Amino acid sequence: MTDHQGASADFDDFWLPDFCSPASTVRLLIIALFIATLLLVAQSPVLWPFPLWDYLLLIGLSCSVIGVSFVFICRWRRAMSPWGHLKVATACIVIIMVNLVWLSLLGLGILRTLELPSLSFVSNEYSAIGRHLLITALFAGIFLRYLTLQAKLREREKAALKARLTALQARIQPHFLFNSMNIIASLIAIDPNKAEQAVEDLATLFRASLRDTADVSLAEELELCRRYANIEQLRLGERMAIDWQIPTGVESVRIPLLTLQPLLENAIRHGVELSATRCDIMLAVQISDDAVAITLSNPLAPEKRSGNQMSMRNVSERLKARFGPQARLTAAEEEGFFVTHLSYPRGRS
Repeated sequence: MTDHQGASADFDDFWLPDFCSPASTVRLLIIALFIATLLLVAQSPVLWPFPLWDYLLLIGLSCSVIGVSFVFICRWRRAMSPWGHLKVATACIVIIMVNLVWLSLLGLGILRTLELPSLSFVSNEYSAIGRHLLITALFAGIFLRYLTLQAKLREREKAALKARLTALQARIQPHFLFNSMNIIASLIAIDPNKAEQAVEDLATLFRASLRDTADVSLAEELELCRRYANIEQLRLGERMAIDWQIPTGVESVRIPLLTLQPLLENAIRHGVELSATRCDIMLAVQISDDAVAITLSNPLAPEKRSGNQMSMRNVSERLKARFGPQARLTAAEEEGFFVTHLSYPRGRS
């Protein structure tokens, strides 16, 4: 990873939200109205009859302070991304306080020029500015503390997710290794040259599977399946045939590493191995704008073999840990075939 890529990744994970995005406009407006209400309730001696002019002045002040402040915060957000939580929070509060002071003084000047009344419950305007500074600082501090706690919670969840994916992946890799080594052992006495080629294919598979990454492109995962199928083809010969129905665009889709290979291994182990005749396996991929669907089917064998639930459960857990509850993995007998359906949302990074 280059320094630029590392900096971009750090910025993408920055805990301070982008308040200048269109989706944040309504949130900032709600915060401004809340602060105006808070200032009115904290200072006005009476709330009935409702002091509408005072409320409008406070709304104007809070909207202008928040608007200007968060423009500056958004402008300097990237520069602040390497800072610690306390330093970022302090900088944001200072920006808000400075803007509160000069915008309050500007507002007083405008009201005097236009000969409009100021806040009715204020006898000393500069003392009121100090009071506004204190209340706003307390609110901003609480709000930023909430954001930091949310960020730390997300960091813990991300670390737990990474550890869970790593542990589940580790449970699949030895299973894959032992089965592959059995295949190679069975070939050594029959055809040493093919056994050597199988070792090379296995080395290629493990160079990919042992990479320090939680997921890969769907194209890479399918290539992993093809190499595994090549090894199995040496053992099973013409008894196995695979129909690869792969559309374009699989390079842009992500999937947890070693997700499809265990499913293909199940199809071979519980279909081809138990069949005395040719067994046609189908692996079909469908990609839409918001989802990925993968279907794997194999003919039902005359006899059944137990022991495929562990890998299915591992794959299901990894998909849900990576993509959430929208990820689905189902398997059932359908008209003489054992069909596995896998689907998950596309574009969730």
